[in-house]
Amino acid sequence: MKRIVLALGLGAVSCGRGPEPELPTLPLMELGAFEYKERMALPEHVTRWSGRRVRATGFMNPTSQARGLKSFLLVKDRASCCFGRRPQINHYVEVQLRPGRTADYTTDPVTVEGRFLVEDRWDGDWQLGLYWMDDAEVVR
Repeated sequence: MKRIVLALGLGAVSCGRGPEPELPTLPLMELGAFEYKERMALPEHVTRWSGRRVRATGFMNPTSQARGLKSFLLVKDRASCCFGRRPQINHYVEVQLRPGRTADYTTDPVTVEGRFLVEDRWDGDWQLGLYWMDDAEVVR
């Protein structure tokens, strides 16, 4: 009997079955918890997240339309969302949903899962952003 249980256990592991590990939660509050100066080296508590698949919860700030969004800004609170000027460069994550996925704007908090990148991207003299999430999906 013990051999059968052991064989089943190994079979489950080798086949990739079983619950997927929970993604680490990206702390949006920490991403903006420093005074950003143009082209500065970013703190280690931020850069250590780069390249990792993460989960983040915040508010949508749509950049174009309200339905069928393929991308949006994820901000930490409603004060950074939708009204007034764009949030500070280190206070949002630009989210690019995975191909074929879309989301509709909501005023409720959303949780997004995807690959987080820390990259200071520029288009000539225009700074595009610091934080990016690609291959993402809204999970709630």
